[in-house]
Amino acid sequence: MLTSSIKIPLLLVTALLLSCAAHAASLPDFEASYQLTRGNLRIGTSTTRLVNQENNGYLYESRSWPISWVSWFLNDKLHETSSGRLDENGLRPLSYHYSRSGGKKEREASLTFDWNAMTVANHVEDSRWKMDIPVGTLDKLASQLGMMLALGRGETDITFNIADGGKLKQYRFKVLELETLELPAGQFETVKLTVLRDNKNRETYLWCAPHLNYLPVRIWQREKDDAIYQSDLESFTVGSVAVQQ
Repeated sequence: MLTSSIKIPLLLVTALLLSCAAHAASLPDFEASYQLTRGNLRIGTSTTRLVNQENNGYLYESRSWPISWVSWFLNDKLHETSSGRLDENGLRPLSYHYSRSGGKKEREASLTFDWNAMTVANHVEDSRWKMDIPVGTLDKLASQLGMMLALGRGETDITFNIADGGKLKQYRFKVLELETLELPAGQFETVKLTVLRDNKNRETYLWCAPHLNYLPVRIWQREKDDAIYQSDLESFTVGSVAVQQ
């Protein structure tokens, strides 16, 4: 539920983002949990976790699963991992894995990045192939970290090349305004973004909290069948310390 909507000129939004740019070089270890809803119905839970590793390495992980009473008709479990390096030169994934299980459409996919050859190897079910990639290419899970870092640098128009499904896609985000949200995890000042698409049949908005290194605390999406999905932050931990608002 929105407690207030503060519409601020984009120039001021940019200034506020730039004021936090000193924190953009890296991200601390964190864990976040979200409640997932379709319309007014809670359908599941998702979690994300970032672990910093030796030599500027990172492991980023996302899981989602249905709550028990809807599992009789919705039983899909999703698990994604992205690992790579995060240093002064930016974010560089090395491997990505996607798994969907428990439902009717089970799927496995893996990506392996070769930055010397500037290629990514795709392994989807029984198919394997390689494709060329430009500098700065991310996997779709790492793009969330990339967006957090870009917002920390004060960027308001953000574009990533994403290796996804054997294709090179573009993810485009644009900062709209500042809003205050009341969420299960508490009240947060946020930066609202929209996902720019050529296909107008889908809409996606994200609200990212500067206090949490621009982690998305709400994601709202309208699908082409007009179904509305939303994820809201329930809890957030930095290292071993829970963040409370």
